[in-house]
Amino acid sequence: MRLSVFFHGACFDGTASAALFARFHRDTILPGADLNTVGMRHRDGDPFADVPIDGDDNACVDFRYCADPRMRWWFDHHRTAFQPPALRERFVAAASPTAFFDPDAPSCAGLVARTTAAQFGWTPPPNLVELVRWADIIDAARFASAAEATSLAQPAQRLALWLGSADDAAINAYIAALVDGARLGELDAAPGIHPAIEALVASRAANQAAIAAAARPGDEVVVFDLADELGAPAIGFVGYQLFPHCRYTVSITRSAHAVKVGAGWNPWGPPRRHDVGALCEQHGGGGHAAVGGVTLEPGELARGRAVVAALAAALAVDTPPPP
Repeated sequence: MRLSVFFHGACFDGTASAALFARFHRDTILPGADLNTVGMRHRDGDPFADVPIDGDDNACVDFRYCADPRMRWWFDHHRTAFQPPALRERFVAAASPTAFFDPDAPSCAGLVARTTAAQFGWTPPPNLVELVRWADIIDAARFASAAEATSLAQPAQRLALWLGSADDAAINAYIAALVDGARLGELDAAPGIHPAIEALVASRAANQAAIAAAARPGDEVVVFDLADELGAPAIGFVGYQLFPHCRYTVSITRSAHAVKVGAGWNPWGPPRRHDVGALCEQHGGGGHAAVGGVTLEPGELARGRAVVAALAAALAVDTPPPP
């Protein structure tokens, strides 16, 4: 028997949600199931179109709604989870007792933890309690300042940095270790992970200098175009540390596999006046009210830059604050 868990790939909350659900499933649903974890990436159209949903039981966490009847479990907290919007009607009509959506949840891992406790009486082990606490902090940017958010003092923050560049095999092994009880500090120090983290830390100053050099500041929005360099780092919270008085940042990076556009509200700056995820959804992406993104194919750099320009223009428009 095999459990397949589909999760938001290369993401701290996505991997945390996958580990949490897999441990819950092992403890309460099917103790002997083999675990198959599949990192998902957003794209135009149906991201599940070419992905086999062939486990004996299948779950999707921290990712868009999948209406395939083989996907028995679903947990998500993204406001843009239903793409196209007609999928929301199918979700409501299905009224599945194993599909859960809460756009107000700070993290999907927290949603999984609370739901499995309330519905099934399951209590996660201590290492996953710690994991949920950090997922809530990182995914909701619950830091006192941009400097604290960009700090690498804690194992969770170091692992979040590593997850952004780790390959699928390493990420799947990381999830399996969490399921088996590994703590974040142990994984930070693990021989298969620690050297990669140290290399990322060593290159951090150069990466921040490259991010600063790529900035195009505006009155409300700072744009970072790093797409000329293949594999340039995502800006994360660094943009808010460099420009503490900005309201939003919009960025574009490029890898061998994708062109990625990111947009976000500065939680330590002026009040938010737009639903960032909804704006990204207009271009085939999505996200939360405060942060979102659009993932395109590797050859779509021109389109990506057009999306950046459109998002920056939309975010610069002064609108009434959202409810």
